[in-house]
Amino acid sequence: AVDTIAKAISNLSDEARNPIIVMNKLTYASFKAVQYANGYGVDVFEGLPVVFNSSLPAYDTASANAVYCIVGDFENGAMATYPNGDDITIKYDEMTDMTKDLVRILGRRYVGLGLVADKSFALITKPASV
Repeated sequence: AVDTIAKAISNLSDEARNPIIVMNKLTYASFKAVQYANGYGVDVFEGLPVVFNSSLPAYDTASANAVYCIVGDFENGAMATYPNGDDITIKYDEMTDMTKDLVRILGRRYVGLGLVADKSFALITKPASV
């Protein structure tokens, strides 16, 4: 529906000042297709930035009651901690691909993410029946 994102925003706390939308790219395309097909004179994303994450199912393939979109304030509502420090350890492997004249660069960053503010995120689920 045209008001899906607006309803999610209305469920956030007043402290959630910079919400973003997280969804699969196919879900984004579905939202835009509905907007264009129905001639909506409004932005279905309410002017919020959209970040893509393919670990969320696309709306069309999501099962009933599955979360397919998240609206929330990651700055206020989540805290990241870096147990191994706040940098990336880079290792250069000059031997593995030496016969191909290539150098492999490996990097790893460990991070723990925790929710720290109430009502900073709204999960949008696919209805059981449309």
